[in-house]
Amino acid sequence: MQDLAPDVVSIADACLGGLQGRSALLIGPEELRLPYLKLLRQARMKYVYQEETSARVHYLLPHVQLLIYMPAIAMLEGGNTHVPQLTAASIAKGCEGRRTPLLIFDLAPSTSVEELAGLLPAVCLYTPNDLHRILYKAELKAC
Repeated sequence: MQDLAPDVVSIADACLGGLQGRSALLIGPEELRLPYLKLLRQARMKYVYQEETSARVHYLLPHVQLLIYMPAIAMLEGGNTHVPQLTAASIAKGCEGRRTPLLIFDLAPSTSVEELAGLLPAVCLYTPNDLHRILYKAELKAC
């Protein structure tokens, strides 16, 4: 995917009614997290948690309003790729008792967050297809 960081942060800002004072969780390799980290700090987010993998997601979700998931894609024998899935069950566990909205951006080349997560109360999930559609429409309007 192209450099989506400014667009993703802009959408998050609009959806959450501002980013200042809120918290985010960035999951993925450091080189992918860095552009988001810079933009979120510029937006004066209160806390930006960073993780390489989604192993601790259910512990951190109660503390954030924004989750940006950009998993490392592993190349398997035979040329196949493996994209780690973020399960709806782990998101549900982290959202128990949640009263504030959680905005999730799945930034993998193909869906890597179980789409059932988008059906959880107070969760808004943007899949790779959603982002392509939104950005394509924005590009058309700019022409």
